Order: sequence, then structure tokens, then C-alpha cells
Amino acid sequence: MSRFSKNWTKTDSRGVGEKIKDTIKPQGPLKPRITQASNRLQAQVQKMDTMLNRIKERDARIFKKIVSAQNNHDMDTAKALANELAELRKIEKTVNNGKLALEQINNRLTTVQDLGDAVVALSPAVGVMKSVQRGIANIMPEAESEIGDISNTLNNLLVDTVSGSNFNIASNDIVTEEVEQILSEAAIVAESNIDSKLPSVPGKEELPKFT
Repeated sequence: MSRFSKNWTKTDSRGVGEKIKDTIKPQGPLKPRITQASNRLQAQVQKMDTMLNRIKERDARIFKKIVSAQNNHDMDTAKALANELAELRKIEKTVNNGKLALEQINNRLTTVQDLGDAVVALSPAVGVMKSVQRGIANIMPEAESEIGDISNTLNNLLVDTVSGSNFNIASNDIVTEEVEQILSEAAIVAESNIDSKLPSVPGKEELPKFT
């Protein structure tokens, strides 16, 4: 069993980051490659932010039409528009969730100083990005493709980083748990942000008026 495997399987109270860094010996500067990936990732975050702004504008237009239809007692139109708005908000939550998750990963990448930091940042990054990629596949095809490419780049960098060890990052339970935690935190924040900013879709008994 390699030193890497022994250190990883040993039970202690250290965090996942400390455990991973203890198994890695600095072998050379990775900053340029990490920075390039980070810049590409930030570009996708900005695209998702632009998409969210467009969705919010469309949301406001549809909501106004719903209110108008209800004020005119045209409940069939109001219901159809409400269904459309509900689907739009599902898309918004998916995109916002993905954006927040990518921002967390990018924040980790920008703090990388040595090889150990790189492993700590990259270990959950690949899993998170693949999850985001699946989520936006039908919403933002171009971003999905680019995120997939960035994910592959980071995965290759991770493989290079841990080459020579018997450790399989992708299947490790601790790293998987960290991926799930990042995605869960992003989902909670996304849900909270959207629910606090968007008006609820009015029901049949609600007839709000714009003043």
C-alpha cells in the first residue's frame, strides 16, 4: 500500500483538505494552468449571469400579463401563463444553482498556491462541474459544452497531480461527500435568492393590481 493510501485510510479528525494535502509533495508550479482554467470558468459564470438577467426580464413580463389576465377575469389565459412562468422559474433555479456552484469552485481555484492546494481544489471541482453540465445541457448547450471541456481539463490536471499513487479521487467517498455538500449549499442559496426576489404566481382568488 502506498503512503498516499495509508494516509487516506487512516482514521483521524482532520478535514478532507488537510488529508489530501498531507499526501502530496510539491512537484512544480501549477498556477498558470489553474489560472487559465479559472479564467475560462469565470467566463461561463458571466454567461450564466447574463442568461439569468434575461430570464428575470421575461419573468417580469409574464407575471404582468398574468395579473392583467386575472384583472380581466380571463382565468384560462392566466392559468396558461402561470404554467409558463412556473417552468421558467424552474429553469432560473437550475441556472442560478449552477452559477453559484461554479463560483464556489472558481473561488477554490483562485486560492491555489501549491500542488497540495491544487488537489484540494480539483478533487470536488470535477464532480461539481459534471453535475452542473448535466443540469444546463438543454438550457445552455454552448455553456454545457465549454464547461464539459473545462471539466476534462481539470480532470486531466488532477490525474497528472496524483499520478503514481494508488488513490482514485473520483470514487473516493470523502470527496464525493464534499461534492454533494457544495451542490447542496449552492441549491439552498439559489432557492433562497430566487424566492426572496420573485413575486409568487397569483392564484385564482388573488387579483393584485399595479398602481
